[in-house]
Amino acid sequence: MTERSLSTMHGRFDLIFRIVAAAVIVVGIFLVLMPFLSALLVAGVLAIATWPLYQRIHTGLAGRSTWAATLMLLLILVLVVIPISLLAGAAADQLPTLVGVVKGWVSGGVHVPEQLKSIPLVGDKVYEQLAQLTTDRAQMGALLQKALEPAGKLSVAFVRVLGDGILQLLLVAFIAFFYYRDGHRIAEVIQRIAGRLSGEMSTEMLHIVVGTTRSVFIGLVGTAAAQGLVAFIGFLIAGVPAAFLLSVGTFVLSVVPMGPVLLWGGAAVWLYLHGETGWAIFMVVWGAVVISSIDNFLKPLLIARGSTLSLGLIFLGVLGGVFAFGFIGVILGPVLLALGVALGRAWIAAKDPGIALAAGIAAPAAASSAVASGSTPTRS
Repeated sequence: MTERSLSTMHGRFDLIFRIVAAAVIVVGIFLVLMPFLSALLVAGVLAIATWPLYQRIHTGLAGRSTWAATLMLLLILVLVVIPISLLAGAAADQLPTLVGVVKGWVSGGVHVPEQLKSIPLVGDKVYEQLAQLTTDRAQMGALLQKALEPAGKLSVAFVRVLGDGILQLLLVAFIAFFYYRDGHRIAEVIQRIAGRLSGEMSTEMLHIVVGTTRSVFIGLVGTAAAQGLVAFIGFLIAGVPAAFLLSVGTFVLSVVPMGPVLLWGGAAVWLYLHGETGWAIFMVVWGAVVISSIDNFLKPLLIARGSTLSLGLIFLGVLGGVFAFGFIGVILGPVLLALGVALGRAWIAAKDPGIALAAGIAAPAAASSAVASGSTPTRS
């Protein structure tokens, strides 16, 4: 074996070793960060969406990055973490009471409320059907009592989930602090990596990611604010107690599919059980037609204002992203589709000879028209 072949073989082994070592390091980093991946992504979305506010604070504090990041952290804690913690604590306190009330209600058997007859058109029929189903009230009550036996365990699990969610919020706020403080250096590194991967399109791709992320965030927050406002109006009209607290809960739960239904639906049930059948029907109609329908048209419109995608692709991106990635998919879905559309357009523009021919014809035509008008064309 010649010296040249030995050198070539040594170079190949060295390259393979480097690739394997790099792959092991990347996999190890991913395994270390995997438990915090969701918090890292949510903190990144929050930092991108609120970066203009941070820049204003940073300028007002004479470029002190640490102080500006600290102030942003305090704002996140006061405006997001603390209200959600208070709502979660109130829900956890009331859950055992609710379970106890339901158990007491079914312990003596299920009674069909007479108020059902007052529902227009279908009240009498619904009452008769339910009365037939609950003829043997003792047996029905025992069945429901058995069904509610795991309620205590479920309440404990619910409180645990709430605690985990609050810890995740605190972790997001903690990570966002470093995103704010070191944001300029992180942006430079990301831009270099994007330049290695996509070349000339790196700047455009970063603009697409930032613009789409910010528009989706604005769409989520704007839709949540609108739903909270109209829910507050509906609760006030129907005379539901703690209307402001329920509207704040609607704002928080609007990011969860069917989240606001739990509140306005619960308010309708409360009104019905207190004999306010008409107001209960109003609450159901207001919730279905006004509160929940806002999510169907306002969110896509707000997202489309700052994104390059059409309304149809935005809808598919949000819905498909949720199915594929969970909650964070609300952001990732539209961002990935926007990047795919941009890359597809760039590839078509580079490969289609008709576009290049049109560009070549347009340039001489523009130059001749400029000469005819007496202007001097500039050189790039």
